[in-house]
Amino acid sequence: MVERHTEEFTDFIGTVESIDKEADKFNEDREEFHIQMKPEGIEVKGDTGFIHEWIKMSAKATDVVIPEGSVLDNYIKELEILNKEVKKMVSVTEVFAWMVGKKFRFVRKKLGRAYQGHEAKSYWTPVSLQ
Repeated sequence: MVERHTEEFTDFIGTVESIDKEADKFNEDREEFHIQMKPEGIEVKGDTGFIHEWIKMSAKATDVVIPEGSVLDNYIKELEILNKEVKKMVSVTEVFAWMVGKKFRFVRKKLGRAYQGHEAKSYWTPVSLQ
């Protein structure tokens, strides 16, 4: 049998190039934030060379009110740990705008909950400013 090797990584340092609010591809009634990160020292296959992450807004979320314990809430809590100024921001858009142009160390973290037998999803989450 041919041996197969994958070059998966568990963390990376990268700069947030852009964050765009988009319609959710799987649910037209919801929106999501598309984060594009330019990694250092990692070659990413694809047209952009970026690592992409999508943070969905729940049906009950707005730009200024989000459900406690949601993936979006947990993602923002991680950012608040990195910089106390994030806690003073009044909108999700403002929080994500703060990230653009900054360099972070990202790791995969489970931010949601298991649901109906499905394991909680992991997201590229910033854990330190570089």
